Amino acid sequence: MGAGAGIDLRTSQRVVCHGRVRLSRGDSGRETIGEMVDVSAGGFRVCHDDPDLEPGAEIRFEHLFFVGRARVVWTNRLAGRMHSGFQVLVA
Repeated sequence: MGAGAGIDLRTSQRVVCHGRVRLSRGDSGRETIGEMVDVSAGGFRVCHDDPDLEPGAEIRFEHLFFVGRARVVWTNRLAGRMHSGFQVLVA
């Protein structure tokens, strides 16, 4: 492991948030349905089944309480499912 591996550098508190979230990619029109895991002041985390959501990709998201654009920051496989962290993009 590299220096700093395993150290949590997030500055915003996470709040548990559930519900279905639709992730749409403008470049391909492809949609992924996932489950919201948590939210913070600047982003959110989603559990899903799409291994093609790669860091740097910009998506549109739709949740019962939140709608907007975001960028994939990271994607990892955990317990057989994909988990991705997103940074919300301000218009």
